[in-house]
Amino acid sequence: MNKAWVMAVMAAVAALAGCASDGGTAALGTAPGYLPALSDAVPNGAALSHRIYTPGLDEGYVPQGLTSAAGYLFVSSYKPTPDLKSNTGPCRVFRIEMATGKAAGHFDLQPGTCTHSGGLAHVGGGKLLLADTRQVFLIDVDQALASGSAAGASKSVKVSGELRGSYATFDGKDAWIGTWTKEQPKARMFRLDARLFDDFDGQSVKEDRAVESIPVPLEAQGAAFDRAGSLWVSASNSRWGRLYRLDRRGQVLAQYEMVAGLEDLTVDAAGHLWGLSESGTRKYSAWDTRFPFIFRIDTGKLR
Repeated sequence: MNKAWVMAVMAAVAALAGCASDGGTAALGTAPGYLPALSDAVPNGAALSHRIYTPGLDEGYVPQGLTSAAGYLFVSSYKPTPDLKSNTGPCRVFRIEMATGKAAGHFDLQPGTCTHSGGLAHVGGGKLLLADTRQVFLIDVDQALASGSAAGASKSVKVSGELRGSYATFDGKDAWIGTWTKEQPKARMFRLDARLFDDFDGQSVKEDRAVESIPVPLEAQGAAFDRAGSLWVSASNSRWGRLYRLDRRGQVLAQYEMVAGLEDLTVDAAGHLWGLSESGTRKYSAWDTRFPFIFRIDTGKLR
């Protein structure tokens, strides 16, 4: 057999393998130095394009929340402390250029106030809603980025009772927070009072301050409303990921298999759905799946 022909075939196979792992193009952003290989095949991988490495990977940050505004993606993460076995630690919000994947600044939450940063939503007016497990923050983006800290640039409200800040989203009018749980009665999203931070800054509220609640799937990790009013919800653990499309009442209309470790979702100004996975971070580098990306989800290609 012609040796040159064999070499050409091998090169073509290698090129195809690279396309499988990067959605057809090279991933943007900064690749981590600790991963020897990434997962080549993930469920519905053909629908996951414009992949960007999640920020802070080499530093040990674990991405949780995702939102978008004005051509940027924002990712909220925590740094497991004192070591990678911990599920809590200092929180940081990164800003990334959507088109290029380049870092565009970050800010930290005040030490001791945020421990997981499970959800993030842009709520208009240059403000971000960051949901921590038992506290939510309203943050002035420009002020926080300028100083590198949310100190002096935010209001906060503690949440108790059935309220839990596992993730956050915005429907164009009101902010929502939701609960990650394996118990169906507790799997709900809550619409927040628009005056929450004006009336209860520095105080504590429970579910009676919510305007509305709807059921969501178990182990929900993130949510985003699209232009048509549908609610997309992500769910995952170390073995699987799922993406659900719900109606406004919480009824599941469709379900798709997705990458393990799927976390938060966002819909950008052009109407594109985005997600991210915590798989492949330092904390979870031993998982079978290693896919430490933010990615755009082509909903028309989902199967």
